[in-house]
Amino acid sequence: MHQILNWIQEAIEDEIKSQKHYQKLADEVDDPKAKKFFEQLKMDEEDHERVLRTRYEAFEKMLKSDKEKNQ
Repeated sequence: MHQILNWIQEAIEDEIKSQKHYQKLADEVDDPKAKKFFEQLKMDEEDHERVLRTRYEAFEKMLKSDKEKNQ
């Protein structure tokens, strides 16, 4: 079950990597519409990261609770 936490953590890291990538693209383009597009994609990835962190914390608590019940 702890492998699931590792997978969620990997997904969080992927989201952060994507955020940096989209910010880099936004910084490199001159077209305002393209800049806004990439900035929106970055914000979407930030939202995904928040969701994953919330689920990570919830799953972690569930595992801790299950472990305490089984002791």
